[in-house]
Amino acid sequence: MWWRNSTISKAWKGLGVLVLAGTLGGCFQPMYGQSTLFGAGAKLRDDLRQVEVIEIQGRLGQEIRNDLIFELTGGQGNPVGAPYKLAITITAGSQTPLVDVASGRATSEIVVLDVIYRVYDVSNDKIVLSEKALARISIDRSQQRYAGMRAVRDAQNRAAKLVAEQIRSRLASYFLTRT
Repeated sequence: MWWRNSTISKAWKGLGVLVLAGTLGGCFQPMYGQSTLFGAGAKLRDDLRQVEVIEIQGRLGQEIRNDLIFELTGGQGNPVGAPYKLAITITAGSQTPLVDVASGRATSEIVVLDVIYRVYDVSNDKIVLSEKALARISIDRSQQRYAGMRAVRDAQNRAAKLVAEQIRSRLASYFLTRT
């Protein structure tokens, strides 16, 4: 059994790993970065910048819209007259899974955010993508009223960012796979 721990055995294993990594290295392409082989990264960034996010009512809607615009354009602002428009419908709420028996107050809360979004092709006013994004953020409730309100607002902001990232990822996969 000397061959299991020998230096030669370890060298063969290392060589095998290097050969496997070398053969599989050309199979992957970056989604967002520059790719010298395929050029998909730059095209994807340009495609994502061609989506206009339609105005959403309410504080939480504005938070989602701002996060989405930043996720899609990298901070360049919402494109006006883009070939695609993104419309969003928001359902927000909360759940209180734990309640203190003595005081009757919630000790924790789950902020719920459900977003239905549709991407329209402006040239023919047709829906090209319709999906749903979900976010659930749990928080601990405090006895202090202001701290509880602030915790809910922070959880809503985190949920908005999470939903924006989900929408961006789904749009990226749509633009990469469409023909």
